[in-house]
Amino acid sequence: MTDVCKFKFCEKVGKKTIEKEIARAIETAEYAFGQAKVRLHAAYLATNDKAVIDASSEVGEYIAQIFIGLMTRKLGEDKFTVERIRRSDEL
Repeated sequence: MTDVCKFKFCEKVGKKTIEKEIARAIETAEYAFGQAKVRLHAAYLATNDKAVIDASSEVGEYIAQIFIGLMTRKLGEDKFTVERIRRSDEL
């Protein structure tokens, strides 16, 4: 099963800003889980107004939680939505 957290921003935040905050979340995860484990489990995709973070592992879920906190502090909680999507490996 693959879980992802899908973020939609009300305004174009910019890919650079989104990636900067995801990088901060990943760095924070490295302190908690170690660089090797984060390197194995961290995955994301970002555009100007959307982001998807793989939350199928404990590391990915932690990164998504930190990213939510960072973006809430930066933009406000009413400036984006987050949706957890669960997909089974069977199609």
